[in-house]
Amino acid sequence: MEKKFKRGLCVSGGGAWGAFGAGTLARLDREYTIGAGISTGSLITPLALLGEWERLKDAYTSVNDNDIFDLKWYKPKPITKNGKPNVLAVILALILGHKTVATTQKLRDLIDKFVYSDDYQRLQLSDKEAMVGCQNLTEYPSTLHFFSSKNEHFTDFKDWMWIAANEPFFTSLVSKEWYDPTFGEKFVGQWADGGISELIPLDPIIEANCDEIDVIIHRPKTVHSVEKHKINNLLDSVDRVIGAMRYDIEFEYLIQKCQYAANEKGIKINLYFLPRALGPNSLVFDKKQMLAWWQEGYNTAFDENRMIVFIPKK
Repeated sequence: MEKKFKRGLCVSGGGAWGAFGAGTLARLDREYTIGAGISTGSLITPLALLGEWERLKDAYTSVNDNDIFDLKWYKPKPITKNGKPNVLAVILALILGHKTVATTQKLRDLIDKFVYSDDYQRLQLSDKEAMVGCQNLTEYPSTLHFFSSKNEHFTDFKDWMWIAANEPFFTSLVSKEWYDPTFGEKFVGQWADGGISELIPLDPIIEANCDEIDVIIHRPKTVHSVEKHKINNLLDSVDRVIGAMRYDIEFEYLIQKCQYAANEKGIKINLYFLPRALGPNSLVFDKKQMLAWWQEGYNTAFDENRMIVFIPKK
């Protein structure tokens, strides 16, 4: 019996820049059997596996900061319009003893609005599998876990989608019970964005023995610069250190992983980058700008300048 072609999807983190990647996927309009998402990728992946492009477009082009963050008079936006951490928000969080600068229950409500129980039933009854990556900060060492549509109840999976999209320090730190198969028990973890340790969740898709993998990366191709980042204050320093841990180190190993998958496992891998940096911070949500990004992602989906392709050895 001839083996069925298996295409996998991997979607990186990137906050509001996910609008660009969602537009690209809508234009590609491919059938995926398995997908893994981190951060904003966790919100994109389930609907992408179902081909719900119009709903995905609506989700990424109809929201502003007020639809994502729980804003109150004593809880301003964590990021200013120019992409810098909001000093007042940080000071208030410290004074009030909060674990994070802001919270995002509104984002959890948005997931209820755009992901339906019928969607989840379609996923579970099909051969498709969506996975989202979350970091358990209670564990030592802190560990990345992937939660699958094949194993989780609908409400729990939506919780994990939300948790996976919460960037550390700036958005919600969520307490949630989980089952640890190693100990055979349930524990309560404190969870955040899985991008803390793996911005691009390629490993579980490589392990799924796909024939081809599309990887959506919400960053431009890396270009070395000796004077790109200037640190002006303590918050800039914290932001830059997080960026170094999450992005710089990750990209160093990405090419190695792709070369291994192509040469040793015979998997074709297509990397889709952003054509340029879209802004100073991905946590600024502006629906007009996000609509423009979605459209540009759609229009440039087949632009070879955005791509790096790894072809298996014959």
